[in-house]
This record gives sequence, structure tokens and C-alpha cells, in this order.
Amino acid sequence: MLCSHLKPFAYTPAEVEELEKPQGLEFLKILNQQDLCVIGGGGLYSKFFLPFNAQAIKSIETPIVLYGIGYIRNLGDKDLTDEQKESARLLNTRAKLTSVRDEYTCKFLMDLGIRDVHVIGDPAIFLGSEDTNQVALDKNKIKIGVNVASHYWTLYPQYLHRTIDEYVKACEFLIKRLDAEIVYLIHHSDEHQVAKAMKEKKLPLKVVDTGPNPYKMKFIYGKLDLVIGMMMHSLVLAFGSGIPIVNVAYDAKNYNFMEFIGQGDKVIDVRETNSKKIRDLAIHTIDDSKNIKVGFKTLKRELWGKQEDFLTKIKKLCM
Repeated sequence: MLCSHLKPFAYTPAEVEELEKPQGLEFLKILNQQDLCVIGGGGLYSKFFLPFNAQAIKSIETPIVLYGIGYIRNLGDKDLTDEQKESARLLNTRAKLTSVRDEYTCKFLMDLGIRDVHVIGDPAIFLGSEDTNQVALDKNKIKIGVNVASHYWTLYPQYLHRTIDEYVKACEFLIKRLDAEIVYLIHHSDEHQVAKAMKEKKLPLKVVDTGPNPYKMKFIYGKLDLVIGMMMHSLVLAFGSGIPIVNVAYDAKNYNFMEFIGQGDKVIDVRETNSKKIRDLAIHTIDDSKNIKVGFKTLKRELWGKQEDFLTKIKKLCM
């Protein structure tokens, strides 16, 4: 999205980890020769990245823009430490512009004393799609995409296998009740073990893994009628595709993103997951899909306006 506003420009990618350690003069020299430093990341404000190195942040002279950042906190996690919170506060006080993906992250920053925060939604909502024939879907069936978070999260050891079992039972019911076609949507390489476990339980399952190409995954999402997902990636792509969602939440971000898109009543705490809750909510959501799609379309249009406004502010910053 920046490309269409700041043409022509060249960019140099760097890892978020560069903010976590002291930086040598050569790196800072390269960084400070740029016209703009754009930092993004759905999990930037989290135990996984914070605290940043204060000296590294203070050494950035190039104007900093924080773009669509998210705050994550696994269910069962302790609160961030004072050092971690102060690190997030420092980064935002050094930034010229700050934007976040939802009200939850906005509140996190405002509680730290950051006031000028723009809520613009997750930028990936507006990801384009690219045609793919990786999987053939039956046009005559209700197509349900499923996704189970299999990267490590705090309650993972206790609830992963139980969650897989409950998903399988719910999918078996939906196949019998709706003659549904089930498609596993892989967003992390560790999820291949989930798809394998589901298949070993004799669940008829088509598996989609578009690897590093999110545009092709977005194309698949657009062909579905419902997504039962856990990963935030899955929620964002489903909403961006206008597809109704049922969410099994392992993180506070899940609850808050679903609330943000007007679907707070379609979330199940991973600790309380059972097949009946999944299947009943899935059927209810499918029955209400027409209204949900209208709401998604309206909200997406509103969020695009906010994205455009923020992009205009970035452009003015570069002028």
C-alpha cells in the first residue's frame, strides 16, 4: 500500500530483532541515510520481542512510522514487565506516526500515556489475491476452512491435542449435517502435524499450503463459505475476503479482533472448546452469513478510509 503513495521508492528490509540489541555504527549509518523507517508487526508489542534496546531506538534519526501494530498476550500469560512496557512507550514517543490494528492495542498504548494513536485495522486485510489451482474445491458443497494454531502458545501443551480432537468431531458432524467440504488452511509449517493428525482420524480433508505466497492463500479464502480458525492470520484473511468466521481463541488478540469486526459473539475460549460449541456456532454463523458479509463489506470500506488517511500522513511526512 505504501508503494502507491510513495512512488518511486526503494526499500531495505530488516528484522524486528534488530531493535532488540545494540547496533553497530555501520547499521545505524545505513538506517539513518533512509528517508523513512517503517516498523510493522502484528505481535510487535509482546513478550516475544519486548523489551527493545533503548540505545538502538534512540540512535534512529530517520523519522519512524509504526504501521498497523498489534499487541498480543496469550491466554494464561502474565502481564508484561515494567521494563517491557517502558520499551514500548519509548518506541512510540520516538515515532512520528503511530497506528495500530485494533482498539485493544490502542488501549494498551494509551494506558502507557501514548495519546496520538490511529486505529486503522490490520494492513493485511487489504491483501490482494492470486489465482491458484493447488486444490480443487467442489462448487456444489458448502466449503469450510479450518485452522489450528500449532506454533507454541502458553496453553499449547495442555490444549492442542484436545482442540484437534474437538475440531475433528465438529467437522464430522458438519460433513453429515451439511454435506460440507473441509479444507485445512496452513499458516505455519508446524500445522502440517495438525493436518496429519486429522487425516489419521479418518477426517476427509483437503490441505492448502501456499508457502510464502499469501496472495494465493487469500484466493482460497475467497472460495470458502465459513472459516473455523485460531491463527490471527486466518481471521484477518477471512475478514479481508468477506468470509464469516468462528474463532477458537488462544490469545486475547483473538477476542479483541473479533470484537473489532463485530463478531465478538463467535469466539470460543480454547480452554472451553468442545465439538458441540464449534458445530452449533458454525451452523448459526452460516445461517447468518448474508448479514455478516454485508457488515464486513461496510466495515472494510470504513477501514480502507482510515488506511488511506494514515498513508496520506506518511506521504506528508516525506515531503
